[in-house]
Amino acid sequence: MANRTRACVNVRLPILVGGLFFVAACASPPVSETTGVGARAEIRGCGDSDVTGQATLRERPSEEGVKLVDISIEVRGLSDGKHAVHVHETGQCEPCSAAGGHHDPGPFGKSTPDAPDYNHPFHGGDLVNIEVVDGYGMLETTSSRIALSSGRLSVFDEDGSAIIIHTNPDAYCDQEDELTPGCAGGSRDACGVIVLEN
Repeated sequence: MANRTRACVNVRLPILVGGLFFVAACASPPVSETTGVGARAEIRGCGDSDVTGQATLRERPSEEGVKLVDISIEVRGLSDGKHAVHVHETGQCEPCSAAGGHHDPGPFGKSTPDAPDYNHPFHGGDLVNIEVVDGYGMLETTSSRIALSSGRLSVFDEDGSAIIIHTNPDAYCDQEDELTPGCAGGSRDACGVIVLEN
């Protein structure tokens, strides 16, 4: 299933209820609509200590019973432009290469990032690019390809998972492309181990 990116437009509208005006604004889903499973990651540069950030993840059910994970990422210190963002298969960031390939569970999963014949761009951990302007980037997206609670899609298997931000954008290379080294973002600029919230 594809990832879905959503933009939260900060528009406030007055609503008249019983003679009183209330303000409606964009907000996160109420706690009652979530599964109560949340996670976070502290993002650090893979070689540049000026790169910092954080990611928050919150699982919620959909109307069709599919688990959805809302992901919010803020990062500072990266070069301007688009950068690939993926959930990687191992919860290690020292060094960043220890995070392994893309999170892609299941009997036919292949974590090789750049090989079109190995399921890219449909890995479980594939997210959309984050765009950095003046050293600051923010991404809000929703994925049905991963889960925080138990199950085959969970990022919390025996060796955990990490978020990797790459140097270049993901070109979303697919099986019709030739094998293009770096089409999934190339080298790694930042990493954060995903941990459960209390």
